[in-house]
Amino acid sequence: MSMMGATNMTPIKMIMSISLLLFCFCKQAVANSTQNSDIAGSWKGALSVSGQSVPLLFHIKPDLTATMDSPAQGATDIPVKSVTIEGQSITITIAVAQATFTGVVNSSEGTMEGHWNQGPNKLPLKLEKEKEAVKSVINRPQHPTPPYDYVVEEVTFENHTDNVTLAGTLTLPSSTGEYPAVVLITGSGPQDRDQTFMGHKTFLVIANYLTQRGIAVLRYDDRGFGQSTGRFDIATSADFAKDASAAVDYLSSHKNIAKDSIGLMGHSEGGLIAPITASKNANVDFIVLLAGPGQTGNDISVWQTKSFLQANGLSVEAAAAGSEITRALNQTVMTNTNKNELASELASAHDRTWQSFPDSIKSEIKAIGGGKLSPARIQQLSSNWMKYFLLHNPQVYLKELTIPVLAIHGAKDTQMDMEMNLSKIRAALQEQPHPLTKVEEISGVNHLFQRANSGLMSEYSQIEETMSPEVLDLVGNWVLKASTFRQ
Repeated sequence: MSMMGATNMTPIKMIMSISLLLFCFCKQAVANSTQNSDIAGSWKGALSVSGQSVPLLFHIKPDLTATMDSPAQGATDIPVKSVTIEGQSITITIAVAQATFTGVVNSSEGTMEGHWNQGPNKLPLKLEKEKEAVKSVINRPQHPTPPYDYVVEEVTFENHTDNVTLAGTLTLPSSTGEYPAVVLITGSGPQDRDQTFMGHKTFLVIANYLTQRGIAVLRYDDRGFGQSTGRFDIATSADFAKDASAAVDYLSSHKNIAKDSIGLMGHSEGGLIAPITASKNANVDFIVLLAGPGQTGNDISVWQTKSFLQANGLSVEAAAAGSEITRALNQTVMTNTNKNELASELASAHDRTWQSFPDSIKSEIKAIGGGKLSPARIQQLSSNWMKYFLLHNPQVYLKELTIPVLAIHGAKDTQMDMEMNLSKIRAALQEQPHPLTKVEEISGVNHLFQRANSGLMSEYSQIEETMSPEVLDLVGNWVLKASTFRQ
């Protein structure tokens, strides 16, 4: 679940968000220059953000096409839209991050010195040319590689309601027989079928594990992303639920799928989508919620802001103040009746709340890039998705479920309030209890269910493990039990 902060997004957060956008296709502009040979190569530097070092690595070819790596976030081969040179000045544009580097080239010293510009933030950045080509190496021992010991089918299926074609991968234990099946539903932000994030392919690992246990798995690119059609930018969680329902219908017609043993497994926002889908599609026989929400989106957003600000070194008082800005902005979005007036209403709500803070609080928030409501933040708050998310109450759908549910949350999850969300999920599922339903806290793991130290997002890419083997075993054992249960 992504951070819904009150302040302008800080550079560290914006850099982290790059990995959600790795599969955006950006045409690279080529600029001709006599200095191309001086520019070609690998250039390494680091941003300093709130006391944290964020390394960046640019790979520039002689024709000035380029890519960027953010090793600390596990993001590699991020497309660079353009590299332009005018005299000794250079501009590198990274469209997917809405960022640019502008600087001056010193060919004799092998340096580029300038600033990283992203939103309202301008940070000094010095890049040094590496003597030899450097490539970020990310070790992911759980990522399977072909040949696989199971059947892999590249498939497409239709969401006829919205005229969307979803492209995905179906893995089957064998080409003969019928097997229980699971549809994987990604978290927030445009995601590919593997839910690639911070260098980890969580859904690839889950699919590989479950298929080896005798469970078929369907995973697919989000609408408007990868090979799927449609528009992601105007969709809400309710629309994504229709895509998941189309996936269930596709499995129901597949000759190798047991028709009475089809389940959903959603991570983060996917855990919000799964109950919506299950409440509307009778072909869903069980669901698994991996760090799914029990709170409203508004409550999650306010908590995330406070947690994020404290993690970035703000005092308890300043973090609480920042969360009050989020609360005020959210309330404005939820009560708005004229979208044409929303931008001005948001600006007024922000300024009114900001002016209520003492100077000491303002100084703390300004130090990490806050104090202004950026156009990008207004655009985010104005999306269809945001209003639906803020107003959505998962308990409404959870209370309707009569099928078995497994809901698990990591005790070191810093993106979601584990205790509050699990307690609300547990209470809702008790309305119509099922003997196989299980709500459990998993000790020692983070939002991605990696065994972690701090649980902070900045740690995700540094952990080689993609998903705890104990969590995989728990999920696999429960799915096998749920798929064979008959009342």
